Amino acid sequence: MAGNVDTIKSAFDAFHNGDAEGMKAAWADDISWEGSGSDELPGGGTYQGADDVLAALGTITEQWESFQAQPDEFIEQGDTVVVLGHVEGRANGNDVKVPFVHVWRMEDGKAKRVQALTDTLEVAKALGVN
Repeated sequence: MAGNVDTIKSAFDAFHNGDAEGMKAAWADDISWEGSGSDELPGGGTYQGADDVLAALGTITEQWESFQAQPDEFIEQGDTVVVLGHVEGRANGNDVKVPFVHVWRMEDGKAKRVQALTDTLEVAKALGVN
């Protein structure tokens, strides 16, 4: 059985490949996803359940000309994995590169709760959100 970090890596790969089923395979059916505090930003707000999370993540790629969430480091402690990485994207002719921190809480080898944190000001500026 794959470890927690391997499961999360597979979820990032699936996201980058547009593989919805691959993403959902890494998540518990009742996953809770907490994006930025602003629901004006793509993926912002809190989402419950795999289908709701999948729809929220879909809004991210719809609003960017290009978008990559690149994990740089995985820190594992028990059933919690912290992912340090960076987002690179282009929207409205604006290039942006900002760091992110994801806190993945795993249960039975699947993501049960994810908290996704990033520099929302820089993202909002790139997207033209006031």
